[in-house]
Amino acid sequence: MPHFAIVKDGTVTRVERIESAEMTNSEGQEVEGLGQTFLNSLYPDIPSGSFILTHYPVNQPTPYPRGKYACVGDYWDGSEFTKPALTIEEVTP
Repeated sequence: MPHFAIVKDGTVTRVERIESAEMTNSEGQEVEGLGQTFLNSLYPDIPSGSFILTHYPVNQPTPYPRGKYACVGDYWDGSEFTKPALTIEEVTP
């Protein structure tokens, strides 16, 4: 099942799962743009560029094509998801 990160100002605010059929074209291929269009129909107030495909690597040539599976709070730089760095306060007991 495809998962899309919803990104606002470069930060993942939510991850949504959709059915594969919602982003499968007539040739049987999953197309990110179709999933984005579907999510835009559900969330018309969220800009269309905010939906970014993220997934666990099942039968993929690279482990995580976009850096990692996106989680709430992660950063999106336009090509990869990254985990935010810990601050000194978070590391110090």
